[in-house]
Amino acid sequence: MSYVYADNDIPFWIQNNAHWWSLDKINDDEFAHGVDWLLFDTLLESSSVSSKNNIPHWFKNVASYWTNDLISNVEFIDGLQYLLDQNIISIQRSISISDYKEHRFSGTNEIFKIYAYEKDFYFDNDVPIPKDIQFELKSDYFDLEEITYDSTKQNVVVIIPIFTSSAYWEPGFYNFFRGECGIECLTTNIEFSKFFGFNASDNAVKILSLLGYPFVYDIDVDQNPEILSEFDSVIVLHNEYVTQNEFDAITTHPHVLHLYPNSLYGHISVNYSDDTISLISGHGYPDENIQNGFNWKNENTHPYEFDIECLNWEFYSISNGKMLNCYPEHLIIDDSELLKEIKSLTINK
Repeated sequence: MSYVYADNDIPFWIQNNAHWWSLDKINDDEFAHGVDWLLFDTLLESSSVSSKNNIPHWFKNVASYWTNDLISNVEFIDGLQYLLDQNIISIQRSISISDYKEHRFSGTNEIFKIYAYEKDFYFDNDVPIPKDIQFELKSDYFDLEEITYDSTKQNVVVIIPIFTSSAYWEPGFYNFFRGECGIECLTTNIEFSKFFGFNASDNAVKILSLLGYPFVYDIDVDQNPEILSEFDSVIVLHNEYVTQNEFDAITTHPHVLHLYPNSLYGHISVNYSDDTISLISGHGYPDENIQNGFNWKNENTHPYEFDIECLNWEFYSISNGKMLNCYPEHLIIDDSELLKEIKSLTINK
């Protein structure tokens, strides 16, 4: 059972990488990228640079303890620092220090500082566009208590959509949907370390993490559907591609907050021996008349998925919870009323 807890000092994606590294799902280089970030963000100190990673296997136990909330952030950082000081761990840096300069975004966001690193930008007609943005919760935001998770009043879990993120990476499902390849593209790798992006609720994962909400991976729900029964409320993000186990666990839970439309849409299977997912049905496959792969009665993709401005957002009731009527990937960054409503709707009754 793998829980991922919020962290205000270490970015979520580093903890995510540490978790999958401890399970041998990503390699040392991918894990070292997170250590590299900590070095440049001054949480770690090192004067040496090596061309090859040599991370001892026993440290994976430490990473596992940390991501399962069995040791503190300080203990994890101290362990990394010891390895660096003793030259036990070596970091392969493919990114120069200059590439880590921050680009601050303009705006009047009262809740979060928003930034990106130079390495995470691409250019469109000479205009820099961030591929990935980061957030920091402003300590002087006046309404923190109204939006942050309160374990004395809430018992909530958010489901991280790794399956959905994987489905959108190419080559994969969408190459098939565009007619660029055959059904072989409907089996694709589970991407454990790549960022989630717009299609897999990247902003919501980061924001809710900063606000203190606990998380569980969709992989965990598939392997142990009973995990959701430990929580009074479940928050579903853009969990578009789910297994039958997930679908059953979510639709039978008594209190679910569907924060994104188009969830529970594509029916997939998982092969854990080679870490792949395969589409069973949905999105016009295997029959063009099959859109929702589960024929779900609460299907709300059209027109809500395509309303990304969310000018008239609201939650409406279904038999076992609430659904939002727009796609809030931009809204969740700076709308305090939405964040207050999420908390209000998940307060223990």
